[in-house]
Formats: sequence, structure tokens, C-alpha cells
Amino acid sequence: MKMKFLILFLVTCIKLSAQPFADILNFNYQTFSANYQDNTNWKNKTDNYFLNLFLPKNFKNGNTLLIRLNSELINSTISPDSAYSNRLSSVSMPLGMKLVSKNKKWETVMLVIPKIASDFKDVIDDYDFQYGGIFLEQFVSSEKLKIKLGVYYNREAFGNFFVPLVGVDWRINDRINLYGILPTNYKLEFNLMKNKVYAGLNFKSFTRSFRLSEKNNYDYVRYDEMQVKLFLDYFVAPKVLLFAELGYSLSRSPWQHKYGTNNKKEAYYANPIYSPVKNSPVVSVGLAYRVRFDIEKKKEEIIN
Repeated sequence: MKMKFLILFLVTCIKLSAQPFADILNFNYQTFSANYQDNTNWKNKTDNYFLNLFLPKNFKNGNTLLIRLNSELINSTISPDSAYSNRLSSVSMPLGMKLVSKNKKWETVMLVIPKIASDFKDVIDDYDFQYGGIFLEQFVSSEKLKIKLGVYYNREAFGNFFVPLVGVDWRINDRINLYGILPTNYKLEFNLMKNKVYAGLNFKSFTRSFRLSEKNNYDYVRYDEMQVKLFLDYFVAPKVLLFAELGYSLSRSPWQHKYGTNNKKEAYYANPIYSPVKNSPVVSVGLAYRVRFDIEKKKEEIIN
């Protein structure tokens, strides 16, 4: 009975995500060291820590309640002068629904995303809060093909931020997958060792902002990250995944900007840490409790 209940839960999760897996729990560490554009002797050493939790709740009609908890911590230091250092953090809780049509061909995902993003050096107030959301319409052509179109919005520290979303998930064969949503995250994945080792190419683009304290004139730091990475996923145990990524950052973030402005072309040199940097290599490693839908579907077929 326990096994059947687990399989039922996992098969339910298959309908929750545009990708061929879902991470119930995910911890990720990312680091880069980049020279500043105006000074080749100093470098920006930045360490990112991400922790994400996903809790879906399925209903009998096929609709699903989606609950996530996402957190990020960014520690930036000028190297070799470690006297210049600062930390930024964010916590968000995406909450919404996935609605499925009667013929199972259309899926509508709607999320609201409350968020706090700050250096947390002052008492949290309204300026530290950000409010956003996602609307995504998905057409399920077949088990191997899904087409997606939507929009992302967030009220960033610099103002309203809209991103059109488009994606195609295509299971080319049992070993090759294309999936994701542009311009945020898109992958070409190869199954190198059956149900054990996966590798491929990953494109990421991610904009976010953090409000600074009164000591920093309530300015904000903006990140416009664009990365191309090679990735390797290895299941050390059923559903327990170790992963690593090696790539290159094509952005010049982080930048500090003056409160009330939205100028991402000209640097505002108020803080030596958050000044434009050169493109640089980036490395990520992590651990996840991951459910692979293709694996669980085969298990369900065997049980039935």
C-alpha cells in the first residue's frame, strides 16, 4: 500500500512541471570571481546560496495547488581586500494553481509571488517587499511535446518588470530532452547512463534586485545574470541527486543604483563592491531530492 501511494503521488507530480522532473528540496551553491572593469587589480568574489522547497497538493479534478518557498543569500567581497564585504538576502513564497482542461490538452498556471529582498540591516518596511506573479498557458500536444506561452511580472526595486515567456518541451527520444522556458531557463539534456547520469547544456537569464539600508541611502543592487553552462547530474541514491555546473557569465552585474532611478547602462559608483565587472567563469554545485517523471512512470507501468 505504501508503494502504491508513493507512485500515485509521483505520477500526480508529473503534471506539475514543464520539465521532466520536480525538485521537492534543492540546495545550490554558486560562485564566481570577476575583475572590475575599472580596476584589474581588484576582483568581485561572490558566493550565492539557494534553498528551495516545493509542496504540491493535487485535487480529484486534476487541478493542483502549488506552494513553493525560495530563499537566496549573496555574499560579495572585494578580493584581495576583504574589508569590503556585503550580504544580500531574499525570501519568496510563490503560491498558486495549475488548472487542467477536461480534455487534458490545456494547462493554465497562475502564481502570485510575494517577496522580501534586502540587506536586512534595517527594520523591514514596505520598500523591502516585492510583489509579482506568473501566468503561463501550456498546450499538451502529446506525451512528447508541450508548447508554453505566458508572462512574468515583478515589482522590482527599480520599478515594474515584465518578461514574456515562451517554451517548447520536446522529448526527442528516451535519452535526449529539450525543456524549459525562455528567456529564463532552457536545457538540452542527455541521459548518459540509464536513469543514473544526465548531462547537457543549460542557458539561464535571471534579473532581480535588493534594497539597501539607510546607511546606503536606500539605494538598490540589481542583478542581470545571463549564463551558459555545462551541467552534470548524478543520482547517488534513488531520488537523491548531486549536481554540478560549469559555465560562463555574460553579464556585468551586480550594479548599485540610486534610489528612484532605473539606469542600467551607466554605473553609479557609490559602493566599490557593487560596480560593473567583466564576464567571468561561474561554478555551481548542489544537492536535491528529485523526482524524475520518466523513471516513475515506468515504475507505475511495471506495478500495474
